Amino acid sequence: MVPCRKCGNKVTASSLKLDFDEKKMICPDCIKNKSIHKEIEKEVFHKPEQRHAEAETDAKISHKCSSCGYKFKIDPETKKPKNCPYCNARVLSF
Repeated sequence: MVPCRKCGNKVTASSLKLDFDEKKMICPDCIKNKSIHKEIEKEVFHKPEQRHAEAETDAKISHKCSSCGYKFKIDPETKKPKNCPYCNARVLSF
């Protein structure tokens, strides 16, 4: 059991996920609350979905970490992320 870096709750280490905004490993409850806050923000400020962000997601290419097998997407223009978000192993090629 390890503490969540955001809320301090003790959870199993395998349940922690990397939050790119906070640059911390956080628990599933904090991730769930983060998505709830984003939904509320959209409703309150009436922000339309950004189509540009969806287009960027499509431009990214899939990659599987050779160290741990985690699947994630890499932006070919910026070549980021440079490390695996799960195990922090360096991305050598994609």
